[in-house]
Amino acid sequence: CKSLAPEYEKAATELKANDPPVTLAKVDATVESSLGSKYGVSGYPTLKIFRKGVESAPYEGPRTAAGIVKYMQKQAGSSVKVLATAEEADKFLQTTEHAVLGFFDSKDTPLATAFQQLADSNRDDFKFGASYTPAVAAHLKQGSNTVVYYQPKKLENKFEAATAVYSGKPNSKSLKDFVVEKSVGLVGHVTPDSEKFFEKPLLVVFFDLDFVKNPSGAKYIRNRLLKLAQEVGTNLQFAVANTAEFGQYQQSLGLKTGKEEVSVVILGDKAKYKMADKFSVDAVKKFVAAFTAGSLEEYIKSEPLPASNDAPVKVIVGKNYKELVADTDKDVFIEFYAPWCGHCKSLAPKWDELAEKLAKDDTVLIAKMDATANDPPSSFEVRGFPTLYFIPANNKGSPKKYEGSREVKDMLEFVKSNKSQKAKKSDL
Repeated sequence: CKSLAPEYEKAATELKANDPPVTLAKVDATVESSLGSKYGVSGYPTLKIFRKGVESAPYEGPRTAAGIVKYMQKQAGSSVKVLATAEEADKFLQTTEHAVLGFFDSKDTPLATAFQQLADSNRDDFKFGASYTPAVAAHLKQGSNTVVYYQPKKLENKFEAATAVYSGKPNSKSLKDFVVEKSVGLVGHVTPDSEKFFEKPLLVVFFDLDFVKNPSGAKYIRNRLLKLAQEVGTNLQFAVANTAEFGQYQQSLGLKTGKEEVSVVILGDKAKYKMADKFSVDAVKKFVAAFTAGSLEEYIKSEPLPASNDAPVKVIVGKNYKELVADTDKDVFIEFYAPWCGHCKSLAPKWDELAEKLAKDDTVLIAKMDATANDPPSSFEVRGFPTLYFIPANNKGSPKKYEGSREVKDMLEFVKSNKSQKAKKSDL
């Protein structure tokens, strides 16, 4: 907050003189707690954009004065391009973006109002246009008071319609659901900006995707996926992606990222699976069938096995998790940490002491895993560091998150209270 404050002040001064003026405001949510709760503020600073007194979208731009000014100047412009002639409409649709076009009798109809709200909050994701001229609707063979989604030319194919007419109620949420569904399509093009719209489980084919320089190569792979997606008919979403945009992510999965490489993965809600076979329609079909049957082995990123693991705190990596945690007959109390985390460094000597106090108890294992270098199994939710879980020996599928005090005596008492069996050598 302190580093943002002077930048925010500079931006506010400049934007006040903008045409049209843009107001920057601030709220101390520690004082105005009810206001913070109303808008879901859980961390600081939180920046949100409001239009005409209504929350429009989260601020996702830079946090320097120049960056804030540039981002908000763009936001201040109209989110909807008004199309008065057939020529303007045709030009509008000559785009590589997902386009949404509304045909209205006036700006005051319920559907037109909902459409404007949709455009205001999603201007960075889709291209919006509107026409209030009957001749434009007639030229595009559309009726009045309708909203139509137009697929980008690069994504048009014989397996799905290039346009879709909205038939729901006049509210912005339903409109957004419609536009997102159509933009994702049967086999969508996932990018760092659009990945938020793709639901899981999601099958992604990574390759040297380029609709401009190599359209035939892009269509070759995508058309085969389109046919397969139509045939399979599962709840699995399909997508294609450019390796160059997700290179680091692919490397984290142990995938090659060369220009000639074609990699296939399935991303579940928590688990990840990668196809070992060379890309072909038959190989993908077999991969999907195995996923549907639940017979795929989850991919888990792992450090090498530790050369020695004799200390009281056992080092867990992806490769030994099954042996030391999942298959052991012991209760396991595990810390998921990050090497750079200050709180983790503070906990380290206390975690060591806890392990030493329990060293003679052969029914309990104190362990740790570097969650930045190893994938925690999908049964754990690790969003911050350190994260602690107790895994009872008699119910390994239901780990219990520890959210108590991190003092040794309190953690020791927690272990005592949650043990599933008595110690064989000596009790606590």
